[in-house]
Amino acid sequence: MSDKKIENILFWLSRRINYPLVSPKVLQISLTNRCNLSCRMCSIANSLPRDQELSTGQILHAIDEAQEYAIKEIILTGGEPFLREDIFEIARHCSSKGLRSIVTTNGTLINEPMAESIINSKINHLHFSIDGLAQANDYFRGLGAFDKIIKAVKLLTEKRKNGNFFSLGFACTVMDNNVDQLFGLLKLADDLGVDVINFQPLVKDNSNFLDKSLPLFWIKKENIAILSEEIKKIRSYAPRHITIYEEPRLELLTAYYAGRLTRKDWTCFGGFKTVFICFSNKQPLIYSCHGICGNLDEVKLKAAWLSPEAHKLRVHSRRCKDLCLQSCYSQESSGNLGNVLRTIKARES
Repeated sequence: MSDKKIENILFWLSRRINYPLVSPKVLQISLTNRCNLSCRMCSIANSLPRDQELSTGQILHAIDEAQEYAIKEIILTGGEPFLREDIFEIARHCSSKGLRSIVTTNGTLINEPMAESIINSKINHLHFSIDGLAQANDYFRGLGAFDKIIKAVKLLTEKRKNGNFFSLGFACTVMDNNVDQLFGLLKLADDLGVDVINFQPLVKDNSNFLDKSLPLFWIKKENIAILSEEIKKIRSYAPRHITIYEEPRLELLTAYYAGRLTRKDWTCFGGFKTVFICFSNKQPLIYSCHGICGNLDEVKLKAAWLSPEAHKLRVHSRRCKDLCLQSCYSQESSGNLGNVLRTIKARES
């Protein structure tokens, strides 16, 4: 049986017994809340001062702990990560530890010198936040942001022709103002040579997924049919290059926005799939969906993740009825026994 199939089974079983039998897949580190944009739907940007950030040493230590715990992927997020002067040192450290590094970015700061630094630091993947075609994206992110993103993507795509390998992705938050542009954005990304795209659900407060009051740009009831049609168009499209990352699958978005999503539809893997590191009260804190389970200055990452505090957070996530549908908590291949049995059946065949 392949390692991937074994991992799917262990994630399913871990959730059943509420104890991690396998390492988290991802360590996500919040590098900064600073941002050069002020996006309409974002509550993170510039919400904390610069002195409320993890130090370089704390970040490198967190990466060391991730490697020791057999976590394979590091997501470096913000704010805008490229506002950190040490971002390339951090990326090089990930590479030296054999870990895949992903930087989430608005893309507007990437120019020729920065593109060279991206290559030299061995960043593995750049994931651009882009919320529709030009008019819709710039409505959310500011005039000119779309053109800067596209320019950055074209620059980096050109760099890849010289044998430099890193992948590029688009992340689109699905909202009422861009719901009719999902297929168009997919096609544009494919035309540009982007490797992967994901369509993520909107939350009111992206610094607090537990706030479930309807946000300003929630898809209106009368526009859910448009969302369904866009998903149908996406399903009928034959990509030349791009992959659609579906954690979770696209069809669940309609149930989510219509208020019909249930725990039978989607299983939350909060406390199992992704471990987060943030900085608060001058401490590097380890947390999951519903709270803190350790201080990385005082306890090893693995010990915190296996602690009684983490166990309580997983119980809370398991009982949560306010489903956020976020990819950091989605592991659909392990979501139910049927999926796991299909994995085993595929092995036998």
